[in-house]
Amino acid sequence: MTVVDCVFQTLKVSVMGEEETRGLQSVFRQKTPSPFRPYVVLEFAVGAKQPAIEWMISKLQASESSGGADLEVSAVVMTFKKSESQTVLYIGAKNSRLLTAADMTGLSKIYKDNHYREFSIEDMANFKGIEDVDSFLTTAEKQKLILHEMEAVRASDEEDHIPGYDKIKLWTGKSILKKYLSRDIITKMYPLHEPEDLKKLGADWYQIKRIFKEQPIDDIRHYFGEKIALYFAFLGYYTIALIPPAFIGIIYFITSWQSMYREAIFAVFNLIWATIFLEVWKRYCSELSYRWGTIDMVSSTYDEPRANYFGTLGENPVTGKPEPVFPKWKRSFRFYCVTVPIVSVALGIAFYIMLGYFVMQEWADKKYASEKSWVNFSVLYLPTVIYAVLIGIVNSIYRKVAKKLNDWENHRLQSAYDNHLIVKLILFDFVNCFISLFYVAFYIQDMALLRSHLAALLITQQLIGQVQEAMVPFLFLTRRKKQVDASMKKQDALQKVEYFNGEVTEEVQKQAGMESEMEEYNGTMDDYLEMFLQFGYVFLFSSAFPLAALWALINNVTEIRSDAFKMVNIFQRPFAESASNIGAWQVAFELISIMAVMTNCALIGMNPEVRKLLPSDITAVNIVLIFVAVEHIILAIKVAVACLIPDQPKWVEIELAKIAYQSKLALQEKHYQVTSHKHVHRSESDKEKIDALLKEKSQ
Repeated sequence: MTVVDCVFQTLKVSVMGEEETRGLQSVFRQKTPSPFRPYVVLEFAVGAKQPAIEWMISKLQASESSGGADLEVSAVVMTFKKSESQTVLYIGAKNSRLLTAADMTGLSKIYKDNHYREFSIEDMANFKGIEDVDSFLTTAEKQKLILHEMEAVRASDEEDHIPGYDKIKLWTGKSILKKYLSRDIITKMYPLHEPEDLKKLGADWYQIKRIFKEQPIDDIRHYFGEKIALYFAFLGYYTIALIPPAFIGIIYFITSWQSMYREAIFAVFNLIWATIFLEVWKRYCSELSYRWGTIDMVSSTYDEPRANYFGTLGENPVTGKPEPVFPKWKRSFRFYCVTVPIVSVALGIAFYIMLGYFVMQEWADKKYASEKSWVNFSVLYLPTVIYAVLIGIVNSIYRKVAKKLNDWENHRLQSAYDNHLIVKLILFDFVNCFISLFYVAFYIQDMALLRSHLAALLITQQLIGQVQEAMVPFLFLTRRKKQVDASMKKQDALQKVEYFNGEVTEEVQKQAGMESEMEEYNGTMDDYLEMFLQFGYVFLFSSAFPLAALWALINNVTEIRSDAFKMVNIFQRPFAESASNIGAWQVAFELISIMAVMTNCALIGMNPEVRKLLPSDITAVNIVLIFVAVEHIILAIKVAVACLIPDQPKWVEIELAKIAYQSKLALQEKHYQVTSHKHVHRSESDKEKIDALLKEKSQ
């Protein structure tokens, strides 16, 4: 018997106070079915006020017509020794409710012609798998739809505060659930894992014996959704793309060939290879998104606003549905008059930190020059290590500031919110991480210093990351012990438990108790940003440090499996999100590859050996013009490569054309049926009128 089993066997069910019992019992409008299958768990804070709990339950159960989510809710109330209670809600939904939500949100499912189409209740019989309604939607899809319906419950004009919390005001049109979460009335919200499926996924994903095998991308998508699956697909593709430059870097390292052509050849290869990688990735990404039915996802004005969007409750001009309205000029004012100045100040701070690093480095160089000892030799690299650590600290602080600014700007669509946040993070991290390299390369113009500085920054950050990744299994075991201890401590203080609106099984409660103590997964943003910075280290100054690709390759091989281990064992299950590509990150990587052309051409142009090839009487202006011309030639080659590699494979284009043609035929057939019906109805009506007129005349 496990410790957790013992914990739950010690629970005693008893009766709560009559007033609280009547309050919760009266708020439930419908009885949950037996057996009840919960998909999502909401945990209220210990001591949360009863009116707020009852109001949330009523909102979750109320019909759509009355502004509710129309979901199934079961409550477990636990009272502790200090007379404090905690309410945990287990959320489920009827199949009919889930299918309605799938119709309203445009969820794509496989049609009878084996193509993905937006699900429609009117055409439900023609979708594959609809015979078994319970398994027609995957668990991840059900959880996503339940979240959508919960977040869609918004405050009306009359609901200006949360019951029991008069000081917590509600914006008209604001998502009520998001308000509860932001004010810690609800402390945790997470979808439940599927233990058997998760165990199977882990065995195929992060086991050591599979370290050099392909990731189960389709299984990842099925369990975690398209957005997370695309991140791991991109990470795997990028890791494979690092093999050729890493191999060449090793050859350069072990051979003694020294020539002015050495760095130039490697730089040109890297620049062209980066374009090939990004274009081939787009093709592979289109294959995946077609296979998953998300290839034609496009944000538009009729998309629903994100849950945290607030404003005066109005109406969508396209759909006519009620939604918050926030003036565009206010958002622009907040961005240009508040966000831009704050980001500019942050960039200035990063610049002065960089200057401080060079002051420290100059001091360390002088100290080593005065006395060449082992102690002073270690001091020589201390400023770089400190600077690398400072970069990480400043980045983490700035990310919190950037997120708050992004929230305050109040973007309507999730895609716009994500893109603005990505731009803020990229801009600062690019300056914070690369400004010192640009300073050394183009102000000090010391290639040896650039090489050592780049190597020190990259290797230090990679080593810190490797240590963290290597400690993941150990930390997992330690964390799991703490989770069990915390669960034991919580249960020791437990005096009574009562169920409302149907009993939740002991097995589900044990599972929820363990998953409650797991870490929340914060999305792919930080992972993409880490990859973006690594991509910059490898390609921006590739002519200076050819071994950068090797270090990145070694890091990524372990990164894939350690990230997989964390997804399966450490994080709570995230809600699945749809995606057709990696979004703004594709543009960010392409911009880095273009900028890499400029930096590498400039580095090669400043090489004294290259300068010797030019006529001695050539002017500085002519030198610049020559290397600008070379830069444009390489850019032209990159553009040609990008044009020669289509973004979509031919077979995907053909299949999309077939879908468009079949949709057109179906629309024409439907239009014909409607018009034929109207024509027959009109003919019959006209005949009746003529008969009546003739009858009247005959009389």
